Amino acid sequence: MKKLLLLTLTALNFSAFGQMHVDTFYQNKSEYLIYSIIQEFDSMPQDVLNTKIKNWGGTHFINLSQVLVGETKEQFVFNYITETFNMKTLGMKTILPWYIRMVVQTKDNKIKVSLYDDGNCFRPGSYSGGISVPAVSARQYRFSDYFGKKGTCLKMYNEGFESTKESCKNTVLDLISNIKSSNVKKADDGW
Repeated sequence: MKKLLLLTLTALNFSAFGQMHVDTFYQNKSEYLIYSIIQEFDSMPQDVLNTKIKNWGGTHFINLSQVLVGETKEQFVFNYITETFNMKTLGMKTILPWYIRMVVQTKDNKIKVSLYDDGNCFRPGSYSGGISVPAVSARQYRFSDYFGKKGTCLKMYNEGFESTKESCKNTVLDLISNIKSSNVKKADDGW
C-alpha cells in the first residue's frame, strides 16, 4: 500500500514539473505577445528593408494578398494560420489550427518583429458514436485560456505550446536571414 502511494505521489510530482507556465509561453500575457525581437542591420535604408520584407512574405506565404492585412511605410501586418499547436490524448495528436498576427515595424537600419496570439481557427462541429461536438467560432479562445489559475497548462498541451513558440522564433529568424542575405543575382539567360 505504501509503495502504491509513493508511486502515485512520484508520478504526480513529475507531471507537475512537466507543465508549461504561461510566462514561459508569452513575453507579455496582457498583450498576447508570444515573441518579439529588434534587429539592427548595417546601412540598410527603410525602403530596402520594406522591399526585402515584402519579397520574403511573397515566398513564405502562398497567398500573400490574404495574409498581408496591413501595410504602411513603417509597418507590415501579416495574419496567418499555424498548425503547430496540438494536444495529445491517448497517444494521438490533435492539431488545433491557430491565427498568429505578425507585426513588422521598420526604420532605417532596424526592424522590430512581434508575433501575437490572434485566437483559434473555426472548428466545425462533429457527431461520432452518439456524441455531438459543437462547432467552435474563430477567435473565441486564446492560448492563455489553456492555462489554469496557477498559470500552468495541462501536460497534454506542452508539446503544442513548445512547437508553436519554436515555430514563431523560426519564422522571425527566417525573415532576418532573408533580409541579411544579399540579393540573388539574376542569371543572364534571356529573362
